[in-house]
Parts: sequence; C-alpha cells; structure tokens
Amino acid sequence: MKSNTPILRTWLSMLCLVLSGFMSLVSASVTLKAGRVSVHTVGEMPGPVTLAIQNLQSDFQKVMGFSPELNPSRPTGTELLVVNDAVSTPEGIQPLQGTEAHEVVADSRNNRIILHGSDMRGTIFAIYTLSEQVLGVPPLWYYCDWQPVRKSSITTDINFHLGEPQVRFRAWFPNDTDLFTPWRKLSKDNNEKWLETMLRLKLNTVELETTVEYPNYTMTEEAQMVSRMGIILTSHHHVALNNSFTRWNEYWKEVRHQEPPKPSIHRLLDLIEFWTYNVKTVHQSGIENLWQVTFRGRGDQPFWAFFDDAPTTDKERGEVITMMMQIQVDLIKQITGEEDPYVRTTFYDEMSNLLAKGYIQPPKGKNMVWTYVAARRDHYPNDDVVNFDPSLGVKLGYYFNYQFTSTGSHLAACESPWKMEFNYRYVNSKCPLLFSVVNAGNVREHVTELAANAKMMWDYNTYDTDRWLTDYCAMYFGRKNANAAARLYREFYNAYWQPKPTEFPGLQSRQFNFQDMRYARAMDQILGNFKSYSDNPLKDIGFESVKGRTFRIQGNNQVDTLIAAMQQTMGKFDAVSKQCQSLEKRIDSRQRTFFHDNLTVQAEFMAHLSHALYHFMTAYKQQADKETLRQHISQSLNHLQAAKAALYSTHHGVFSTWYTNEYLWGLEGKLNGLQQILDKN
Repeated sequence: MKSNTPILRTWLSMLCLVLSGFMSLVSASVTLKAGRVSVHTVGEMPGPVTLAIQNLQSDFQKVMGFSPELNPSRPTGTELLVVNDAVSTPEGIQPLQGTEAHEVVADSRNNRIILHGSDMRGTIFAIYTLSEQVLGVPPLWYYCDWQPVRKSSITTDINFHLGEPQVRFRAWFPNDTDLFTPWRKLSKDNNEKWLETMLRLKLNTVELETTVEYPNYTMTEEAQMVSRMGIILTSHHHVALNNSFTRWNEYWKEVRHQEPPKPSIHRLLDLIEFWTYNVKTVHQSGIENLWQVTFRGRGDQPFWAFFDDAPTTDKERGEVITMMMQIQVDLIKQITGEEDPYVRTTFYDEMSNLLAKGYIQPPKGKNMVWTYVAARRDHYPNDDVVNFDPSLGVKLGYYFNYQFTSTGSHLAACESPWKMEFNYRYVNSKCPLLFSVVNAGNVREHVTELAANAKMMWDYNTYDTDRWLTDYCAMYFGRKNANAAARLYREFYNAYWQPKPTEFPGLQSRQFNFQDMRYARAMDQILGNFKSYSDNPLKDIGFESVKGRTFRIQGNNQVDTLIAAMQQTMGKFDAVSKQCQSLEKRIDSRQRTFFHDNLTVQAEFMAHLSHALYHFMTAYKQQADKETLRQHISQSLNHLQAAKAALYSTHHGVFSTWYTNEYLWGLEGKLNGLQQILDKN
C-alpha cells in the first residue's frame, strides 16, 4: 500500500502557512518606537480629523517624547494609516458599515496600525481609541491632572472594532456655568479641551443657547468652534431655531433698523420673519445642526410670560404652542429643501405639563425627535414619558439632569450613574432613543457621571454601571485600588439624605435627594428672616408648579426634620471622607490628585455642609438662648469655612482659580450672613 505521508505533510505545511499568515494579520503585534512612527492619511481629510491627528501627535509627545510626522515624503518605522471611508477606502481594507463605526487594528505584515472610520467622526473616534488603548491617554486627561508614564517603545496587538452607536445624537449641555464660563476665558485650551474631551468619550453633540448673530447672517464664534471640532450643534430647550426671544429687540434694531414691534401671537408675520432669519443663518453656515423647535418666552419661562395677548387657559395655550412649532418645522423644510430634516422638540416644565394633559400636539415625522425631560428638581422619568405611545411614529429623545442649579447638584455630584442607567433603560424600553442630552453645569464636578453616560449611550447591551465604574476606577486610580474606589463612590452617593422614600416603580436607587443646592436654598431663606422663627420656614421658589417640590421635606415640622436628617447624613459623609483620605494615600502619586479632587473633596465638602446646616438649624430653633445660639452659629461658620477650604484644595494646574468666581451657591454670602448673626448676638 502506497504511503500518503508525504502528501499529508505537504497539506499540513500549507495549512500552517495559511494559519500563520492569518494570525499575523489578525493578532500579531506591532511595535511603536520613539522617533520611528509616522502618520499617513488616505485622501484629503476634513478639518476636524486633522485636528484629531494633531492631538494624537501631542499625545505621542507626552508619552514617547516625540511627535510623529504627518505624511512624510520618506516614511520610516511604523505607519499609522488613517482611513475615512467617506473620503477613500484603499484596496484591501473592507469599508465599515454604520454611522461613526470605527476600528483600530495592528497589521504586523505591513508594520502599521490602521485607524479606520466609516465617516468623519468614526475616524476621529478611531484616532482617540489609539490614544487611549495604546498610548494610555485617558479620555479625561485634561480634567484629571494626568501624569504620563514615559515610554521609548510600545508593543501592541490591538484589534478593536466598534459598530455604530445605539443613540445617534449624544450631547452635553453645560448650563448654569458660574465656574465654567470665566475658566474658559483664561486660555485657548480651557475654551476648547472640554470639546476634545467629549470626542475622546465618543460623544458627538453640544447643546448651546442662542447661536445666531446679527446683522449679517453669521453664527457665534462658539458655534463655529463646535463645528471646527467636528461636533453637531443643537439648541437649549427654550431656544427655537438656534435663537430665542431674548434677542427679539436686537433683531429688529440691528437687522431691520427699526423699533421692535410688540410681541404678539396674532402678528404671525413678525414671528415668521424673525424665525426665517435664524433658519437662513444656520443653513448658510454649513454647520451640522440638529434643529430644535419650541415656543417659550424670553429665556427659561412660558410664552405667556412674554406675550401680553397670550391666552389664559391651558387648552388654548397648548393650541398656540402646537401651531407655532408646526410653523417652525415648515420653515426648516422650506429653506433647507430637506423633506425630512432631523428636528427635535423638548418637553420641559410647562411644555411637559401641557403635553401630559393632551393639550399639545407636537409635529410628527420619521426624523422628528420628541425629547422628554427627567422630572424637575429630582431626576426620574416624568409622567409624559411614562405615558408615551410608541405607535406615534416619532423618534425619542431624553434630557437628564446631573445637576439643577436652583435646587440640585452643583458643587458636588449627587445623581448617581445607577440612577442615570435606570432612567435611560426605562425610556429606551418605550422606544429606542435617537437623542440624549445630559446637563452637568460646570462639568468638572460631574466628569465621572458624564463618562458613564457616554459609555452607555453607545451600547446599552454591554453597559453595566457596576462593571463600568470598576473599569473607570482602574483606569484613573490603578487596578489594585479599583474595587475600593468603586465602593466609596457608591457610599458617597448613598450618603445623601432622602427627604422622601422612592416611589417610582422599579427604581432601586434614590429617587429623591437633598442635593447641595437645597442646602443653599434652605440657608438663604432662613438667613433672610432669621429672627422670625417658624417650624416651617422654607417655601417653594420661583415658578414652582408642583406644591412642595422645591425641598420635598415631609412632615409638619421642617426644622426638626432637617436637624434629625443632618445628624444622620453628616455621619455618613464623615465616614466616606475618612475612608477616601485613607485610600488616597495608597493610590500612586500620578493618580492621587484626581481621586482627591473628584471624590475625597466632594465627600469632605458635603460632610462640612451637613454639619453646617445642622448647627445652623439648631441655632435657628434655639435662638432665644443667646449662648446656645452663638455656640451653634460659630460651629456652622467653622464648618462652612472648612467646606470652602476643601473646595479650594483642588486649585492647581489649569484649575488654579476654579472656585474664585463661585456665586450660584453663594458661599461668601452665607459666611457673611452667619458672621452678622454672631456680631449682633
């Protein structure tokens, strides 16, 4: 019998060669050596991709001490090949499917790493993926006092692939920015790096207020900057068509050179002219814009506070809003020529209330996004989204507040990633989301929660807050400290006092929290009338449409309730603060500052606020006894000063003046108020 051994050996050799080549292409490693890496682009890249490449070069400089040359005439060493399918896809590389899809693949056969996106932003995300996963530059590097570990060479077998995101428009809305706005003015980096941070987190949309300028059909510099970075622009919930009635007089004076006509819901031609200018300005700018339609007043107020001839019944008001929004949608279609443009509307405050009653019939369409808002002051799904009918044939959006400056979180985070996850999973169960926006005020205090939201918005199926938080802590505080740090984050969120038990079905985390701005409002109201004692001195604020919503304090004696609550919660914050200080000592010096700023100080700040409010309320109740009054006011003053000192301990680097412009919480005013009570007693 003839032996088949030689034939078998030949086939085995051929199979080994095939498998060897396959493994080389898919998983073999590539080494990046200092001074031996260059960046090559396939075709002419759009400006935002070029900016991302420049940031990649800067990342190399930080980590490896050199900046790779872009498209050199004589490349040497390892090549970083940047591919944007919207420009050109070279032979041998399979085009990616889906918006913003991207991959980063080590190709050892050609001694290169392929940074590949399906479109402009997909390419940007691929570039920043290399920075994070190969160079070790974390997305929050500008916010976390990141200190690079210098390396002369890096070997990687990266084989990263990510399909299109689940949520198409993923936005930040910086609002109530008493710290953020003056800080941005200090440097070009401060003004722009927060947008770069968004892109590193793989977000793609920014919500701003008015962005239309007068009189020459131009957009604001901020809107143009957002566009230069490759980010989509959208508008605040009181801004229709990128402008609001705060600019009404300006339009008529600067564009029409006439005295402004009195706003009237019956003078539709005036309104249409105003809106037409706005739509034309945005359209002619070429800025990628997610339109917002609404009908509200001058700023964040209902339209009937601005129009003297507004109707007085909810039904008639809803009919006016319905008509005005449809006019705005028709203008967008007429001027842009798009049959189904992406347009959103936001059901905020009175809009939400009128919608829940069935008095507003918002515009419909296959690209119309109905954006629901978490309940005001305490952030959970509101009645209107609970009652949402998915058969309406519209897309769904959601606006979630990590902060709320009149009564919510402002100088310390409070609304946890678990609460965010519940909100978004609940809303997405009604209808898959197309749009998301999170409000985080000054940004710095909420970067952990913002990072969690960014991760979840890409893929609900793979996101889990517990797992994400452990990975986050490993990235920023070291793998050996990850579990301990994650536990302390959870204990920090759980230290806040709950003025009411959770009511929303299925919500495991806290529905109601007594955030730092509620501390501020309580002290303000009592300081203003300290001598006139009342068991229930706290009143609803502003245009509060739901009785008792401002503070949510239950029972018939607010003073006693707050004293008991602060006795309980200050101990919890004290314990978290102490444990944070202990863990902080064990964290590597390169990562310690961010832990201090982001968790240790926030726990310490809230502990001192709780002590301060406890002593303040006790002094208020027992003010008839001058000695007791002075003792407790002195203690309150000391703790409030310590709270301020804790915040100021985070002043370093680019944040060396961060809290010097603080005024919305009003630390200085309250310190002065307490001192005046001491001086008078």
